[in-house]
Amino acid sequence: MQYLAFGLASMLALATTGLAQNDVQSHPFQLVVHSHHHKHNGTALGACHEGAGIEGLCLGGGSTFHFNTSKNEEATNEFAGKTGVLTYSLVGGNFAESQPMRLVYNDASNVAVPLFEPSADYTAVAFDKHNRMNIQSYYDDTVVPVATGTKAYYRWYVCETDAGEEYTTLAWVMGEFPPQNPSCRRVQVIREFV
Repeated sequence: MQYLAFGLASMLALATTGLAQNDVQSHPFQLVVHSHHHKHNGTALGACHEGAGIEGLCLGGGSTFHFNTSKNEEATNEFAGKTGVLTYSLVGGNFAESQPMRLVYNDASNVAVPLFEPSADYTAVAFDKHNRMNIQSYYDDTVVPVATGTKAYYRWYVCETDAGEEYTTLAWVMGEFPPQNPSCRRVQVIREFV
């Protein structure tokens, strides 16, 4: 039991250290969907309950978010922006918990759902010079041999999802193929400071 307690304490210390490296927090902002689909265009995303202490990004609502970055890290692609952690503050009766966003995958689908959870795990995102949210990768395996160099991807969609509750949420499509979920509509996600 003593080893278990030591192990948990070590894991929490490592998790705190990892998130603490992203010590520069932006001003609050909203995430707004831009789309050719008139039903979604201009709609703000809001945090929505997906489970105990877990929030999704639902269409409508207009929650505020923060972007945490490291003061020591340089942007590897000036146009695509510096990577960091998208956070949402879950507020209860006697607490306020800053939660990082991470993509949650279903092994049988190419559609992932962004969730905010009380965890040290997160998916790094960036905002380009036009405030469009992106995810960056250093490797491009669409060519042989694999190419290297940081590239920004904008594979955001609005889909009917069920990551605990059935909602219309923001989603990320993995790879170049269209989403297998037929409800998905391609969007851009824009940061608008409040």
